[in-house]
Amino acid sequence: MVNRKKKAFWIAGGVCLAIIALIIIVLLFGAKPLKSRAEGIASRALGMDVDIRGKASVSLFPILGVSLAEVTVKNGEADVATVAHMKVGLKLLPLFRGKVKISRLELVKPVVSIVRQKDGTLNIKMRRGKPSGKRAALKKLVISGGSFLHTDIRSGGKTELEGIDITVRDLSAGGTPGGDPLKALSLTGDFRCRAIKAGNFTLTDLAMKAVGGRGVIDISHAGKDVLGGTGSGTLHADFTGAEPQFRIIFAVSRLKIQDLFQESPNAKGMEGLADLSADLTAKGTSALEMKQSLSGQVSLSGEDIVLNGLDIDDLISSLQRSRRFNLVDVGAFFLAGPLGPVLNRAYRFADLYKESRGGNGIIAKIVSVWKVGNGVAEAVDVAMATKERRIAMKGKLNLVDNRFEDAAVAVLDEHGCAVLTQKVHGSFSRPEIGNISILRSLTRPVTNLVKSAVKLFDRGPCDVFYSGSVASPEHNKRP
Repeated sequence: MVNRKKKAFWIAGGVCLAIIALIIIVLLFGAKPLKSRAEGIASRALGMDVDIRGKASVSLFPILGVSLAEVTVKNGEADVATVAHMKVGLKLLPLFRGKVKISRLELVKPVVSIVRQKDGTLNIKMRRGKPSGKRAALKKLVISGGSFLHTDIRSGGKTELEGIDITVRDLSAGGTPGGDPLKALSLTGDFRCRAIKAGNFTLTDLAMKAVGGRGVIDISHAGKDVLGGTGSGTLHADFTGAEPQFRIIFAVSRLKIQDLFQESPNAKGMEGLADLSADLTAKGTSALEMKQSLSGQVSLSGEDIVLNGLDIDDLISSLQRSRRFNLVDVGAFFLAGPLGPVLNRAYRFADLYKESRGGNGIIAKIVSVWKVGNGVAEAVDVAMATKERRIAMKGKLNLVDNRFEDAAVAVLDEHGCAVLTQKVHGSFSRPEIGNISILRSLTRPVTNLVKSAVKLFDRGPCDVFYSGSVASPEHNKRP
């Protein structure tokens, strides 16, 4: 009987507190001006104009709070975000002191659009000055059916995220006067995204988990649809030092290589599977600082890649006839491997299919391993073997300044010596491509450039251009 009375007492007390809280909310906001009061609070918090075009109401259950519909955020005349429906959960005890403290936040179908103008400015206001040091905390943050669009007018680039679903629990940051709020960041959460599109590049069904505390966050991902393959990866972010530090490790097995190079027209005839992996570190507070500090290794390897409508062996054998075809086109497009999409976004390398006489070719094996240090990638083991040829690349790719540094592509003999070479330097967007060279001069007419050069190397030793893991193929004799 005593337990029943206690239970009844707590229930009655809870109901009374809820009624009192409702009265306080009405007194604080006012029944009619609820929307305008909410708009004012949100506008001051964001530093932009917030307009609530739909209904606003107060709710007691399932949580104490305010519901808002059709919320828009504008910076001047620029639209920044819209939210179809928003639920704001409020803490009960601060209301008795006349203060509004948010405990939960739910956003339904938010759409955020960030635009970088030609002058580099963004369509959003960035807060300046030292952090207040106040601790911000949310018991739960939920985003469902969200979309995000980033447009760079200067470069013409566009990145779009669709179907964003996020659930974050026990989110907190700040608490140190004048300190970086990220140094105390803590959270546990799940992130899902139906599709990520960047140019012609698409990644679908991305799912990640995040957990961390005191400024150190670990994010893990595993999925079955990463570039058509199966991938897993981790991101370690440490905000406790003077500048944030990051490490990303990922591996994708049996990806569709045509999906990796899908931004280039040369990918249309490719069919095959490859393995992609990376272990990279970076630090800094801006994209430029992180590029300048980027270090680690990236690699791509694959076998039996079919090239429908393109025969590289035929192209190399007919170099004397073809004036537009460059060895660099093959090297930059195929051999750059995991870094190939970076080059293809900057420069549309010659459409190799236009120079081919048709037929089907094959890359029996391709290996592309790059060591990255301070934003510069250096070729470690970069080569491929077709049915009859072996082609390699060496040199550096400056990912900070977007430039080739001492890069060269070569057709090799069975000893790894260069038969034909071509150098490239300068910017990715406008590279300066040198002439195709034979290391020893020819004194008679050339009918087959490659075979003639190979015979020259039979007369003596040479400097080895490549000594990596891709072996020389067995040569089929041509008539």
